Amino acid sequence: MNENLEKYLDEISHYLPGGRASKEILAEIESHILEKAQREHGSLTPESIEKTIDGYGPAQEVASKYVEGQEIISPKFKRYLFRYTALLFSLHLALTLVAAWFRTSIIALPFFFIPRMPLWALFIYLPMAFVYDFGVAALILYMVTQRGRVSRLPWFGVPAGRRGESGLAKPKPAVLAMLIVIFTFMLAVFLRYHTIFFYSINFSRMESLLDPASSIFFSILFLAAVACHVACYWIRFLINSAWVLLVEDGIVLLILWLAWNSPIKPQYKTAPGTDLATVGGIFLSILIVITFFSFIRNLVRLVWEMSLPRQARRA
Repeated sequence: MNENLEKYLDEISHYLPGGRASKEILAEIESHILEKAQREHGSLTPESIEKTIDGYGPAQEVASKYVEGQEIISPKFKRYLFRYTALLFSLHLALTLVAAWFRTSIIALPFFFIPRMPLWALFIYLPMAFVYDFGVAALILYMVTQRGRVSRLPWFGVPAGRRGESGLAKPKPAVLAMLIVIFTFMLAVFLRYHTIFFYSINFSRMESLLDPASSIFFSILFLAAVACHVACYWIRFLINSAWVLLVEDGIVLLILWLAWNSPIKPQYKTAPGTDLATVGGIFLSILIVITFFSFIRNLVRLVWEMSLPRQARRA
C-alpha cells in the first residue's frame, strides 16, 4: 500500500468506532481513492494518489460521513468523553477533599452534592463520584451528537508545541545528576545529624528545628518525597509519560497527608519573637496546595496525551 494512503487511512481510523465495521469502511475508502486516482490521473503513482487524498477531504470529516447516525456519541467527540470526565472528577475530588477537611457538606448546583462524611467513606464515595461524572460527560456528548451541528468542542490548552506532541519535555541527564547530588547531600546530613531541619538565631550556631523524635520522622518523610522525585525523573528516561508525573504527585500527596496527620506531633524549639509551629504549618500547607494543583495539571495532561494518535505519543 502507498505510504501516504496508509497514513491517511490510519488517521481516519481514529474517528471510527472500531471492529469489523471499521475495517470495511477503510477498505471502501481505499477503493474509492484508488479508483478516483486512476480515473482522474490515468495511473496509480505516489503523486496521483497524494493529489487524490488532498482533494478527498480531512480525515475527521470523511469518517463522520460513514458513521453519522450510527453512534450514540460521535467518534469525533469520544476523545472529549475522557477529557470532560477527568475535568469534572478533578473538580469533584477537590470539593470532596474540602468537605472532608472542614467536616461539612457542599452543594454546587447543578452538578455536585457532597454530603458530610467520615474520611473512610471517601473510599466508597469517590468511585461512585467518578461513575457519576462519567455519566454527566457522556450525557452532554450524547446531546451534542444528536444535535449534529457542532463539529468542534471547547477545551483549554495544555503546554504543547505542535499538534501531535504531548507537551512533556524530555528529561535531561544534567538535571538528574543534580537531583542525585542534592538527595545524597541531604541523606548524608540526616545520617550525621539525624535531621535535615535546622534554624539559626542571628547567624549563630545551627540547631535542630524539632525535637529528636519529630526530627527523625519528618526528615524521613521529606527524604522519601525527594527520593520519589529522583526515581520518577529517572523513570522518565524510559517512559516519558504523564502517568509517571501523576503517580509521583499521588505518592507525594500521600507523604504530605502522613505528615499532616502524623501520630508524632512536631515539637518545635523556641525562638524569640517567632512562632515556629505556625511557620511550619504554613510551609506544609503551601506544599500540599502546590502538589495538589500539580496533580490536577498532570491529570489533564494525561487525558490530553491519551487523546493523541499513537504516532504522536511516541514522538
